[in-house]
Amino acid sequence: MQPSRLRDMPLYNSRIINSYILLIKHKYSHVDISELLLYAGMKEYEVADQAHWFSQEQIDRFHEKLQQMTGNARISREAGRYAASPDVLGAMRQYILGLVDASSTFDIISKTTAKFTRSSSYQSRSIASNQVEITVTPYEPGLEKPYQCENRIGFFEAIVLVFNHKMTDLQYFPEIRNLPTIEHPECMFRGDPVCRYIVTWEKTLFTFLKKMRNLLALPLAALNLALLAMGDTGVLTWVFPSSLCVLLLVALATESSEKKAIKESLWSTRDSIENLLDQINLNYNNAMLTHEIGQRLGNYTRIEEMLFDVAQIMRYRLEYDRGMIFLADGGRKRLELRASYGYKDEELACLNSLPFLLENRELGDVYLECFRGQRPFLVNELSSGSVGENTLACAHMSGTRAFICCPIVADGASLGVLTVENVQVKRPLVERDISLIMGTASVLGISIRNCELIGALETANEELELRVAKRTQDLEKSRQKMQEQHEELVRTYFDLEEETAQRLNALEELARKERMLLQQNRLAALGEMINNIAHQWRQPLNELGLIVQELPIMYDRGDFNKEYLRESVAKFMKVLSHTSKTIDDFRTFFKPDREMVPFRVTEVVDKALSLVAESLKHLEIKVTVHSVDDPAIMGHPNEFSQAILNILFNARDAFKERSISCRQIEIRIFLEDETAVVTIGDNAGGIPEEIMDKIFDPYFTTRGPEQGTGIGLYMTKMIIEKNIPGKLSVRNTEKGAEFRIEVGKVASRQH
Repeated sequence: MQPSRLRDMPLYNSRIINSYILLIKHKYSHVDISELLLYAGMKEYEVADQAHWFSQEQIDRFHEKLQQMTGNARISREAGRYAASPDVLGAMRQYILGLVDASSTFDIISKTTAKFTRSSSYQSRSIASNQVEITVTPYEPGLEKPYQCENRIGFFEAIVLVFNHKMTDLQYFPEIRNLPTIEHPECMFRGDPVCRYIVTWEKTLFTFLKKMRNLLALPLAALNLALLAMGDTGVLTWVFPSSLCVLLLVALATESSEKKAIKESLWSTRDSIENLLDQINLNYNNAMLTHEIGQRLGNYTRIEEMLFDVAQIMRYRLEYDRGMIFLADGGRKRLELRASYGYKDEELACLNSLPFLLENRELGDVYLECFRGQRPFLVNELSSGSVGENTLACAHMSGTRAFICCPIVADGASLGVLTVENVQVKRPLVERDISLIMGTASVLGISIRNCELIGALETANEELELRVAKRTQDLEKSRQKMQEQHEELVRTYFDLEEETAQRLNALEELARKERMLLQQNRLAALGEMINNIAHQWRQPLNELGLIVQELPIMYDRGDFNKEYLRESVAKFMKVLSHTSKTIDDFRTFFKPDREMVPFRVTEVVDKALSLVAESLKHLEIKVTVHSVDDPAIMGHPNEFSQAILNILFNARDAFKERSISCRQIEIRIFLEDETAVVTIGDNAGGIPEEIMDKIFDPYFTTRGPEQGTGIGLYMTKMIIEKNIPGKLSVRNTEKGAEFRIEVGKVASRQH
């Protein structure tokens, strides 16, 4: 079976585990909760945080260890049923106590369970006033375990038990009687695709009276109408009031029963509402804290004043017992306590005596790690491994039970550490506390940086004022000095003009050198072309020689006639025309392009290949061209052709230096995202990595000055990237080197 993709994802809300923990504390006091959570990979503050979710792996390990420690094979069902206990303030109870009865709770079970589990979906269907059918469909088969099915059954029992307001806390255990009946006709752990449950419970008095009211209304109305139709007014005079009284009494009893159920539900939800109000008050204080800090800190220009005000805002708005602000000193060698609230003098003296040295990385103190790593720390259980020996001593002396420290960061640099502590543990610190303190530390970091910038600006302003005053005094004392300064400025102006002229001359010299390099490249290419002309003419000249030598032979044999002479002249002229065209092609190649014109890349590549075809053929180099889109670009075709030739010459020289049996050059021409691309690859073994970054440098060659100038590839890059313009790059493939030319100016195909 393939591993589950959901197994390591957060699927189960911490409130489910919280129900287990409360059950353990109530009935299994011998179980070590710390050991249980450690085995499951859970933290105590994570269980207390209602916004935290656990994975299937953690839940499985938790159940495995709990079943082992309690010896109860049905602990999951017992925990599910215990959700109805009044001391379970989290989990399902808060969401259903506000409803009138169990039936209305099952109607919204799909929404309710979504707040607790993400491994499966729940759908309910009402069968009767005291009976529902619930279908549980897993999102991924094989993810859940059988104990979770047992937990669901206990959960459904708990929903019904919640509305039995006469039950006490001690009754929510397996020996309870009068439990709802739960049938389980389909189960995914018996091979079915879903788990299906049918829950049946005893009807309530309210349901019975409501049904009785509805059943009595119609017969009594029919009886009175029948008497009225028969004209029996004597009987009607006492039957009608009696019927009305009976209906009113039943309706009154029904309304009284409904009000009683609603009243009991309201009383049950009172604790939940109080907890909600406490949370609303906490959220309000947190929002006001951020608002006040953000609003007031922008008005400060002195760090000490700002830090004192921040400490006072935190004292008033936060529920933590005390807090501190550490900042790095000017030399960033140690952390210094700059502001605090809630500490006694002897506690502050202990903290100030601690050597928070930023350069010493062996101390392992939590404040230093927070500063260096720019990450927050949450500690609910103090130990030397979690805070450091020195800090632990001060914490024990001051009575610290739990604390959070967050880095104060601005522009990516650590400025200090913000920490809050609890002495009397009101509740475990959770992840939302870290988010709140991190937000406060972020605003504080920005404000500290603003104060530093404002301070530096004020210092610079003061220095500027002193300099202006001194300058004004000097001007008042001597106007002659002002004149000298004016003359000096004039000289400086002329110097700048001269420097500008020199720079212009340097630019012209640079352009001249570039033109010289281009001319050198053309001269080098000319030598190559002369060699290529020799290869191109060798075959035609051989053919002309054969024609001339054949004339006397045919004359001696007597076959020299007018028809033979005409054919020989035609063949001679055809060869001569081809030779002349070769000269025209080479002459056109060296003719400079004055303007940019549209041209087809494939035509220019074919033209360049025609100039060196015989030379490459002489070296047994096979050239293949693959043109897919036949792109057209704007540029200088002769310069583009020269760039292609330089790359081909580079490949040819590589083949000369190495013994390659089957020599191949492959040219690919295609369009890629409206960009014309030409790749020229060979199988000559590639370019050594150590010189890859140097091959486009001017005068760089690996063949020595006698065999190469080192400007071919440099001029190729200049042509492609400045004159076309485009982009030239090179890389090594499995067979050899591959040059890539990209030109973004794609011209119209009609030209």
